[in-house]
Amino acid sequence: MMHCSFPDGHGRGETAMNRSLNIRSMLCSLALISLCLTGCEEPDRVSGPHDRIKVVASIFPLSDFVRNVGGERVEVLTLLPPAASPHVYSPAPRDLARLQDARLFVKIGLGFEFWAGNLAHAGAAPGLAEVDTSQGMEVIEETETGHGRPAGNPHIWLDPVLAMEQVKRIKEALVKIDPAHQAEYEKNTETYLNQLKVLNLEIRNRVKSFRVNAFISFHPSWTYFAKRYGLVEAGVIETSPGREPAPGELMKIVQGVKASGVKVIFAEPQLNPKTADVVASEVGGRVFLLDPIGSPEHEDRSTYLKLMRYNLAIMQQAFGGP
Repeated sequence: MMHCSFPDGHGRGETAMNRSLNIRSMLCSLALISLCLTGCEEPDRVSGPHDRIKVVASIFPLSDFVRNVGGERVEVLTLLPPAASPHVYSPAPRDLARLQDARLFVKIGLGFEFWAGNLAHAGAAPGLAEVDTSQGMEVIEETETGHGRPAGNPHIWLDPVLAMEQVKRIKEALVKIDPAHQAEYEKNTETYLNQLKVLNLEIRNRVKSFRVNAFISFHPSWTYFAKRYGLVEAGVIETSPGREPAPGELMKIVQGVKASGVKVIFAEPQLNPKTADVVASEVGGRVFLLDPIGSPEHEDRSTYLKLMRYNLAIMQQAFGGP
């Protein structure tokens, strides 16, 4: 696959260093907040049989997976705010405070939550469990990710088949925390996996009708999706999101896209599409916005299933077909 941008390790390193320093500073603030809260809180109440397990997920799709597996047994919070991009997000102390009484932290892994580091344990109550939903998966390797360190491509949730594996890992984590309700979690998981299987078949059938199948990515979010369903990711504009290319880099990007002959460019609503718009204008292409995250604030993207069908409809518009 042709990559349209070129690495700038120096600039990315400075950004990662600044974020690391900011996170350390915020952790110190959070520690002070925790001390104050400890001195003011009421005595622990006795846990009742209907108390829900508090789970914090890094991004919205993971939160939706947890809700489908845990049902009424869980209370789910999402760290990443609506409309924010995980690639440029820096958690505030109030975000980290959500972890203080959580029982489980659910993440993608693969360096995706580069802003988290060990903050989950630093800001949480003792005994916080953590599930890395990419653990043990065969991932697509990348030489640079924009997530703070070299790692595999972390956008596994955008492949519904891999999403099924993430759901299974979440179920296993909930069963370990709450074995008394194992049968309920397993039943919920089976129901949701069947819905994901239907989604997978729906996407396969729809993709077969596309008139073209090649696209340029603003960021390599759809690499797993493309591999699963036979689409061609012909190039990537920005492998390190949030850093605008210099004029010389932009010229090379435009030349690369022109050479590919591809006119469909996929960008993301969480990231500034300025560079993608410039490239599209220069090559006579068109930018389409695919949403990799979703949000409960948008009804048509308020669940993972709705989000994927929303994106499938955008792809149908971009690639053409009945």
